[in-house]
Amino acid sequence: MTSRLAFVLAIACLGIGVAVWHPPSTAVASDGVAPVVGTLMTTVAAADDESGYAYVGSKKCKKCHIAQHKSWAVTQMGQAFDTLKPGQAKESKEKFNLDVSKDYTQDAKCLKCHTVGFGKAGGYVIPNPDDKKSVRRAKNLESVGCESCHGPGSEYVKVFKEIMDTKRKYKVEELRAVGLREVNEAVCKTCHNPDSPTINEGDAFDYEKRKAEGTHEHRPLEQREE
Repeated sequence: MTSRLAFVLAIACLGIGVAVWHPPSTAVASDGVAPVVGTLMTTVAAADDESGYAYVGSKKCKKCHIAQHKSWAVTQMGQAFDTLKPGQAKESKEKFNLDVSKDYTQDAKCLKCHTVGFGKAGGYVIPNPDDKKSVRRAKNLESVGCESCHGPGSEYVKVFKEIMDTKRKYKVEELRAVGLREVNEAVCKTCHNPDSPTINEGDAFDYEKRKAEGTHEHRPLEQREE
C-alpha cells in the first residue's frame, strides 16, 4: 500500500473512484443515477487505496453509531445501488436519456459512485452469484455507505470500538490519524460533478443543504472533546 492519506439528496449519491481514477469518496448524480458509460465488468480485483487503509463496510460502523446507521438506511443515499437495477429510477433515467430497462449493476462507471470502495482495498467487488459469501460481502458494500464519506475504516473502527468499550473521551484528531476523513464539499464533488450523466455543466451544488437533508441523523457525540 502507498502512503496515508460524500451524498445523495433525495436524488443523488456519493461514491469512490474506480481503479483507473483515484479520487476517494462521495456523491453522484442529482437524481440518484450514476454514470453508465463504460465497459461492463464481471469481476474487479481490489486495488490498494492511496490512503493505506481498507474498506470494511457500514455494518462495522453500525455497532457504535446505531441511530445514524438507521436513519441513513432509509435515505436514497442508503439505497443508491437499487437505482442501477432495471426499471428503477424510471423518471430520472428517462429525463437523461438512459435506458430504463438496462441493468447497470455491473457497469464500472456506475459502481464507482453507487458502492463503497469499488476497485480499492476491501471495497466492493461484483459478486459471483453462486458464491454466498461473495454475495453477502458485496451487499454490505452496496450504495453510498459510511466510508464513502468518512474514508476507509479498517483502522479507525478499531479505535472507535476501544473508545466505546472504555467510555473514555477522545479528540477527532486521534481518528484522523488513522484514516477518518474530514467530510467537506470536495468529497461530495468527487461524484457530484459534470462527469455524471445526470448532472449538467453549471448545475449548482448546495453542500450545506444536502448535508443536512439527505445523509443521516446528526447528533452530538458525547465522548468527543473539542
